[in-house]
Amino acid sequence: MGSDKQYIDLYNEARDVIFSHSSSVMNAVREEAKEALVSNGLPSMKVERYKYTDIQKLFEPNYGVNLNRLEIPINPYDAFKCDVPNLSTSLYFVVNDQFYDKSLPKVQLPEGMVVDSLRKASEKYDFIEKYYGKIADSSKDGITALNTMLAQDGLFIYVPKNVKVDRAIQIVNILRSDVDLMVNRRVLIVVEEGAEVKLLFCDDSADDRNFLGTQVIEAFVGDNASLDLYCLEETHIKNVRLSNLYIHQNRDSRVRHNIITLHNGVTRNRTDLTFEGEGAECWLNGAVIADKHQHVDNNTLIDHKVGNCTSHELYKYVVDNNATGAFAGRILVRKDAQKTVSEEVNQNLCVTDEARMFTQPMLEIYADDVKCSHGSTVGQLNDQALFYMRQRGISLDEAKLLLQQAFINEVVDNIHLEPLRDRLRFLVEKRFRGELNKCSGCKACQ
Repeated sequence: MGSDKQYIDLYNEARDVIFSHSSSVMNAVREEAKEALVSNGLPSMKVERYKYTDIQKLFEPNYGVNLNRLEIPINPYDAFKCDVPNLSTSLYFVVNDQFYDKSLPKVQLPEGMVVDSLRKASEKYDFIEKYYGKIADSSKDGITALNTMLAQDGLFIYVPKNVKVDRAIQIVNILRSDVDLMVNRRVLIVVEEGAEVKLLFCDDSADDRNFLGTQVIEAFVGDNASLDLYCLEETHIKNVRLSNLYIHQNRDSRVRHNIITLHNGVTRNRTDLTFEGEGAECWLNGAVIADKHQHVDNNTLIDHKVGNCTSHELYKYVVDNNATGAFAGRILVRKDAQKTVSEEVNQNLCVTDEARMFTQPMLEIYADDVKCSHGSTVGQLNDQALFYMRQRGISLDEAKLLLQQAFINEVVDNIHLEPLRDRLRFLVEKRFRGELNKCSGCKACQ
């Protein structure tokens, strides 16, 4: 047993406190998660899906954990004022792992739709028990087990049958603390048959502290339903973000998942998507801009469990200075998944000789009537393009910036939420110009 021991000991000592500040639905799976963590521990770099990120080292520091649910004073509008304004969305806040419902304007949602604290919602709606902890399997992943063991609250989003939500829902996750802090956030998304919703998650840090955040998202997408899920990280160099996303798609459903890392410390994103019904389609897109000593690791699994489904995957990285990027994407096509169509692409730019990029696209196919392709590239900026631009009076630095921006914008252009797409083009340019960490009064990224 390694760095996970301190968290198992913490759970054993504070079990009653943890239970008293959560709900029966969340508490029902804690002991099983603890036993899984005791048996398997946190993953080491010997585990195939974790070989590019030293998880045990990230958990070695002794972070504080707010198990007693002490109220942390914050005005979320003050904390969230730098770069991503309200994009004509229905706006909600989550402070650390707690849904913020104090003194905010009431959002008008379609009838029957719910956006609320997961703890409170699971006490109110009996059907949540049918979904919570069902696809986030603690026995197969140590981070999921630890999160399930310790998470006391989070976010619940429910879209009833045939409800089409016109206005995007924006969730701002703010990390706020006066001391170093570990946060364990849980998210449950249920989109019923024929429903449609667009969700934007923005991760921000309000304080210059060391944060370790685990997040587990379970998303259930019903027959002929549509989920657009956009995740934007703009934290700081002292932040460690470990996020596991599990998606189940039913018949004829559509999922678009775009994850953009603009600024961070250490980030590891895991996405597991399973096709449960035929005729479904997904688009997984990711963009990473990393420099200094930042580390970004994206690991994906698309499980074509049934036939006649289509998956598209595009991840692009620009890695500068001494930063490290990693991408591992596995497409699994099972024996009965005939008529599968799948495309996986990972393209990367290493701006300096010191930058490192690890890439591992994988196809595992057991069916014979499929159309599948995968590929990856790692390179540097095109010398001919730079020469062409300099011949037309563009400075070398500006030419490099424009090429990097165009490279990343291929992912941004796949975003169907137009205000976000336009805003991200602007933020990508600011990021390459080094301007995202220069907001007035912000010390976290300097």
